[in-house]
Amino acid sequence: MKLLQLTPRLPYPPSDGGRVVMLQIARAMQRLGADVRILSLNPRKHHSDLETARRALAPIPIEAVDVDTSSDVASALRAVQIGAPQLVARFFSARFARALGVLLRSDDFGIVQIESPFLLPYVPAIREASSAAIVLRSLNVEFRIWEQMATGERSVVRRTAMRSIARSLRRYEIRHLNTCDAIVPITDDDGRDFRTLGCTRPIHVLPGGVDLDSGEPAGGAAGATQFAAGIVGEMERSRSVGFLGSLDYRPNQEAALWIAEELRPRLSVDVAVMHVGGSNAPAWLRSRLASAGVMFVGEVDDAAAFISSMRVMIAPLFSGGGMRIKIIEAMAHGKAVVATTLGAAGIDVCSGENILLADDPDAFASAVADLLRDPSRARSIGDAGRRLVESRYTTDALARDLLAFYEELSQSGRVNGGR
Repeated sequence: MKLLQLTPRLPYPPSDGGRVVMLQIARAMQRLGADVRILSLNPRKHHSDLETARRALAPIPIEAVDVDTSSDVASALRAVQIGAPQLVARFFSARFARALGVLLRSDDFGIVQIESPFLLPYVPAIREASSAAIVLRSLNVEFRIWEQMATGERSVVRRTAMRSIARSLRRYEIRHLNTCDAIVPITDDDGRDFRTLGCTRPIHVLPGGVDLDSGEPAGGAAGATQFAAGIVGEMERSRSVGFLGSLDYRPNQEAALWIAEELRPRLSVDVAVMHVGGSNAPAWLRSRLASAGVMFVGEVDDAAAFISSMRVMIAPLFSGGGMRIKIIEAMAHGKAVVATTLGAAGIDVCSGENILLADDPDAFASAVADLLRDPSRARSIGDAGRRLVESRYTTDALARDLLAFYEELSQSGRVNGGR
């Protein structure tokens, strides 16, 4: 199986859930014998060093094309040119399309895996240069996220703008549901949503997973201890509560703001010390966290060490789609997790057994406090979470099922839109 993976940003470093998923699947498919290559956009806003990525992903070949994804006049003109919402047109690059055509003509790929609906404008270029089956790997039904954010937005102006973006994305996503040969969503709910919206193509649900090892962080126990010494004092470790996520992503910004405005006032410092980690946090959010007494640690180079240094991990998400990989990672490290129902969506959890779920501030704060005050219960829930990951969410097992799906797809003749 020759697989070309198209990504909207370099999958390394694994600093957010999207990058983690792209990286893990590429590595797992390669371990299972697939011939994997990656062609990536490298947006200015999320720019990564290509040579570093090449060393990290070796022996998987990877190329990248720099692109500016700013919402400006140029992206507005591209939107008109390609008939796509401006949010999508930002990711269209003629240089990338040419590089894609050259790469496709140089090898006989069986599958081209598109890692985002924002890359759908490249489908015509793929069809022109290759007979490969095109698969949309979807971490979200994108327009649903904007609908949810609009519902919770307080500003009338921003709410109106978000609803307009949601409507344009809805029209675009529905129009392109059947332009690929298959869709690979991350949750069963998203799969059902695609069917309801009109998808007639094969669908294979691929949850996010983790690569299980000894259960220690990437730096080992020493790495976690070193991290804790710099960020979390020894006296604070029993009270440490952590949230981790890319902070240029609106649902994560909402969650961090909720921690500052709703959760922090309900938990005294004697009970809980709040830590928020993540990349690209805007200045206004850093200021709000600081004024609320929430410790902002910035971009975290070693997510596993951050998770291991916390007593409890939290995921208070109120908008967004797909699956929160950071919850799976926390469970893999045996950490107790408190989340909202939406935060844990797509994960086969049972509240009170392997996670605690709460959707209002008082209940959420009470769940966090209970775990901090009862270490044995926190360990019990963390251990149950680890067992769940071991049984359902290991990357190699998930990739093995995906590879079988791709082999069947390649043999079914559903290529080039069914021709």
